[in-house]
Amino acid sequence: MIKKDSIIGILIISLFLLAIIVNQQPKPIQKETTPSQASLFPKDGIAILDLYGPIAFPQYSNNYMPMAANLTLEQLENIRQDSHVKGLLIRINSPGGTVAASQEIYNSIKRIKEELKIPVVAQIGDVGASGAYYAALGADTIFANPGSLVGSIGVIIGNLSIHKLAEKHGIDYKVYKSGPYKDLLSMWRPSNEDEDELLQHVIDNVYDQFKKAFIQSRKITNETASKLAQGQIYTGLQALDHQMIDKIGGYHDALSYIGELTNLGKNPHIIKKSNYGWKGIMNLLNSSFQLKLPYQLTNMPTLY
Repeated sequence: MIKKDSIIGILIISLFLLAIIVNQQPKPIQKETTPSQASLFPKDGIAILDLYGPIAFPQYSNNYMPMAANLTLEQLENIRQDSHVKGLLIRINSPGGTVAASQEIYNSIKRIKEELKIPVVAQIGDVGASGAYYAALGADTIFANPGSLVGSIGVIIGNLSIHKLAEKHGIDYKVYKSGPYKDLLSMWRPSNEDEDELLQHVIDNVYDQFKKAFIQSRKITNETASKLAQGQIYTGLQALDHQMIDKIGGYHDALSYIGELTNLGKNPHIIKKSNYGWKGIMNLLNSSFQLKLPYQLTNMPTLY
């Protein structure tokens, strides 16, 4: 028979583990308004969207990542449907991510801008690179701090190869496949010239898509874009010189700017959309114990 003290001990340990798991996740920023103002007396304001951390869709259907692309897209859709939103400010602190996720966020931002006819401003914190910069291109105006890291326009596919190590230790891996490219990027064998050429075509195609968005958003020539989009990182000041951003400034500078654009003043009412709740915490507990590979090891094209 289990003693009462043992049960209490198990509960305390469980709560302690839960606190650690939740504490390790990015925290949602609280609304800068009172509950009564938000629910009973809604008013016009500026929607704030945080785009923090790597951009990617979850690897599992029940995965809960506070900054996962699917939740960011849900927030954008909630913003699009809110008639009280008169402007959108996107706060970015991300090194980039996968291609499709970055493109979906970019397109959703553009949709809000075009359908609602409201100003959209992006503000880069420490870093707004690669896929995160791609997303920022959907905005009308891009802010960055003088020392923010901006750019890294390019595409990369990485692959871990262990075939030499396997051969050294007498490990053999047999593959049966329906076509010559089905085990493309296998870590168990070296790639051949045909595969290298195929992958380079994929990278070049995605790169052209990125560069096209860069040219259209920043209104620059193809020649200029090609020079700037070789994977380089720029400071905020350098990015301003290269017309990659529009203004130097932090969050409050960007908020004041969009507040004046919308005639809401320099300290406008803030609207925050959230996807947090009890269901999210349960999914978080479930997914926190699942094995996850870094996105660089999933063989997916990334905009890092």
